[in-house]
Amino acid sequence: MMATVMSCRSACFALSALSFAFLSACAGTGGVTPSAAPAAEAQPGVLAPLSVYNEQGNVAPNVLYLGTPANWAFIIPKNGLGAMDAGTIKAEPTKVGAKSGVKVTWTGGTGQIYSQSKTTNDQFDYLEANGALVFDAVIHKAPEDQVVMRVDCRYPCMGVVDTTDYFKKLELEKLTTVKMPLACFEKGGAKFAVVNTPWLIFTNKAFAMSIADVRYVPGAAKDADVAMKCGN
Repeated sequence: MMATVMSCRSACFALSALSFAFLSACAGTGGVTPSAAPAAEAQPGVLAPLSVYNEQGNVAPNVLYLGTPANWAFIIPKNGLGAMDAGTIKAEPTKVGAKSGVKVTWTGGTGQIYSQSKTTNDQFDYLEANGALVFDAVIHKAPEDQVVMRVDCRYPCMGVVDTTDYFKKLELEKLTTVKMPLACFEKGGAKFAVVNTPWLIFTNKAFAMSIADVRYVPGAAKDADVAMKCGN
């Protein structure tokens, strides 16, 4: 994994900070084959929500990471529910409402938090089902710079969505359910048949939020409180 990360850093170093981060988080993305990620049990013929990160932390095959220009693959310990200080970004265990989760604080420099699998996973059914990337969140400090979210599908395949205005407008210290249509990531370049990074959040400056219960939810892209409209 480290060899892949170092290769990515070397190839991208001359780009701007934001472009550099778009091309980062490529650890574990090479030489893998598609496989199906586990979904919650559901009735036959009904697509169940897909849990990525929950109260027990990581949901296999995903692992929660922090990334910075020094190292794009710091593993957050205790199955994603521990503390990790990566310099420009840090994670610590917290509660989001009644749910266990992670508080992530950007301290003024480039950093990202993301879940990633060593395999690619076919999540195209969630895109077709008007699915959304959904998670519970509390914003502690409004972002001071552009915030982007991504879904990656093996480097250099990725879907990038600018979420700056959305996060800046959220009320501080208020529990919010974020619903980002998967179609937005597809329009940004993601290929949902080969997803290896189901969610990623990146910024260059100070920002702080708590996150819990990250999942793909069928039909949520049509909810009235969806973050943005991107079609299907």
